[in-house]
Amino acid sequence: MKMKKILKSSISLCVWTGLFMLLFSCTKENFTETTDTSPNINSFLAAQEDYSLFAEAIVQAGAASYLDAWGTYTVFAPNNNAMQAFLQSEGKGSVGDLSKSDVKDLVNLHIIQDTVSTGQFRDGKIQRNSVFGMFITTAVQNIDGESYFVLNKESKIIMPNVRTGNGVVHGVDKVFTKVTNTVMEEIEADPNLSLFAEALHLTGLDALLNQRVAEQFFSVLAVSNTAFAQRGFNTIQDLVDKYNHTGNPTNPEDSLYMHIAYHVLPDLKYVSDLAFSSSHTTQVPREVLLVKVDREKILLNEEEWLGELEEGAEVDREASDNTTVNGVLHYIKDDIYIKQRSPFRVDWDPADQPEIRVAGAYGRSDLVMSKGFLRDVTWGGADNATIAYLLSTASNMQGAVNGDRLQITLRTAVIPWVEFKTPVIVRGRYKVWVGWRQNGGNTVDTYLNGVKLSRSLNLGEYRIRTLPDRELEALGYKKHVAGNLSGVNNYNCKMVGIVDIDVTDRHTLRFETNTNVNAQFWLDFIQFIPIDQEQLYPQFDTQGNAVYP
Repeated sequence: MKMKKILKSSISLCVWTGLFMLLFSCTKENFTETTDTSPNINSFLAAQEDYSLFAEAIVQAGAASYLDAWGTYTVFAPNNNAMQAFLQSEGKGSVGDLSKSDVKDLVNLHIIQDTVSTGQFRDGKIQRNSVFGMFITTAVQNIDGESYFVLNKESKIIMPNVRTGNGVVHGVDKVFTKVTNTVMEEIEADPNLSLFAEALHLTGLDALLNQRVAEQFFSVLAVSNTAFAQRGFNTIQDLVDKYNHTGNPTNPEDSLYMHIAYHVLPDLKYVSDLAFSSSHTTQVPREVLLVKVDREKILLNEEEWLGELEEGAEVDREASDNTTVNGVLHYIKDDIYIKQRSPFRVDWDPADQPEIRVAGAYGRSDLVMSKGFLRDVTWGGADNATIAYLLSTASNMQGAVNGDRLQITLRTAVIPWVEFKTPVIVRGRYKVWVGWRQNGGNTVDTYLNGVKLSRSLNLGEYRIRTLPDRELEALGYKKHVAGNLSGVNNYNCKMVGIVDIDVTDRHTLRFETNTNVNAQFWLDFIQFIPIDQEQLYPQFDTQGNAVYP
């Protein structure tokens, strides 16, 4: 499915994390305790008079058995008023009047196979999708003087955090709406996007956005008629006159085609996903979209060029995050344009993989992963060779960026090599830094797109702590982690080579060993920093925040 891009923008992440801490601190997380017998979810709901209709739907959908069994689930249960409103909208008199498929969809929309409390609503959507397949978005709204968690922009939580024997129940006041539109159909349904829709039709991109292909998703940054008018575009002919230079707007090399395709991201990205990465690939090959977070604003392509600030287009957060069957629709307050890019630094946590987030493990629990589990990480060795996502909580492990690491048995007898797809790297010349937790003594070589870099890693090497920072940098080492936790001194960071990136794109980074010491490779952090930029700072703390001296 989607891959959420994993690049951590040092500035964006710091501000965004602070924003959400502020936003959600206003809503207290209260847990409602059940009786000592700890009934499971199905038994609990069956005993609640105000949730009897949804309990009946659970039985009719065939979900009662597993919601009464061992497991970990979260159920967003509509109360009876919500269910009655839903049945009336469907022209049904009772739950029993629903077809088998409709009642299954109804129930599956409201179940997540994980335990999720309101205290975990930190990034705009719940990281694991529902059994139906939809992601559930989250927000805090003030309604009649009280703060509520609002899900999918339509349903507020009225009974939060009821703990049961096999998970969590949240009572909600509206049934979640089942999504049926494609992204294109969602665009066409909004009259204020009519010019954008015409442009999609003219370029042939409408066919792409109308596809209902499993595991193929798109995120569209739509420009309203109002925003186009601010730029002097009121008709499709205005856009043609400005951009169409080949006479064929369906030609992928035509300027109009590229301009509209630049608004399409080939992946599933909610607002939170946009904010947590500083760059995103677009439907235009090798052209990326830059993201900057400024307090509560998410700005696209805002950057300083030759001392002048080029203002970006703001994402309309309130109007965005519209889920469709093949992606998500966002609104932006101004148009965006393809720009020539100067190289920019990539501060990358390779442990932040989208599948780890979807599994609910990121920042919460350890996770062992088999081959094929991660789309952007592959490794050698036997078919049963695994790698692990580990939290760095033990005292001698503390200090890792974001408080986690990847554990790879990188030795010739187990896993001789591991490859990662990098975030997007803009054309330019970079120093490549690798940060790891000292362990054992295997020698590791680094390759970028099959080309071996000049310096090897000795995984048993401690960072030299007796030299000033700049002298250490001159030797090709540095401290990439911030703070003075007990385990910080066990983390080392080495410049493994200088690379020339010829194409703005994602690339393949490979670690390979020819030694067989019985020890783990604890990989923490990777950086691509333009050679003419500051290499030592910022450092990063256990929450991923950028720290300057």
